[in-house]
Amino acid sequence: RTMMADAASRGDAKEAQQRESWDQLKKRIKASVNRANIGNIKDIIVELFGANLTSFTAVYAALIAVINTKLPLIGELMVTRLVLQFRRAFKRDDKGLCISSVMFLAHLSNQRVAHEVLAFQIVSLLLETPTDDSVEVVVAFTREVGAFLGSIVPRMLNYILGPIKVIKTKISKISKIELAQTLTK
Repeated sequence: RTMMADAASRGDAKEAQQRESWDQLKKRIKASVNRANIGNIKDIIVELFGANLTSFTAVYAALIAVINTKLPLIGELMVTRLVLQFRRAFKRDDKGLCISSVMFLAHLSNQRVAHEVLAFQIVSLLLETPTDDSVEVVVAFTREVGAFLGSIVPRMLNYILGPIKVIKTKISKISKIELAQTLTK
């Protein structure tokens, strides 16, 4: 019982700390927006992007989509830079950067800033020679953009999910064999 009480108090403390950090972030954003005017908008945008908003890629993608309606070159530039960043991360086997790049590209695809063909190209590149990391990146990417792709081109989504299912089946068979070998020893 004391362990459960300790765990509950830690959970409450963690929740309170998270709530406090959210409140600070909210205050920082409101203060920046309230200070914004034509003369300092550039500085405010840089400040907002530096405000630990890394978990808000969907919000960034929506912002880019709105800007893209008036300035299409901005959307194109963003997609181009993200693709280049993904390529570099893929060549270096940097899974964290790969995931963040494809997640942002997924959100941009959902907002129709990036074309769905790009999403399929990314998946086919990652599944060309599947590794644990590349499959993990594909799964994360498909979670974000899968519903959109399923509504646009369901056949292509099945093309993506087919190899993932095969890989998952192989992994589960290998795990069962390893488990059986461990039990017989």
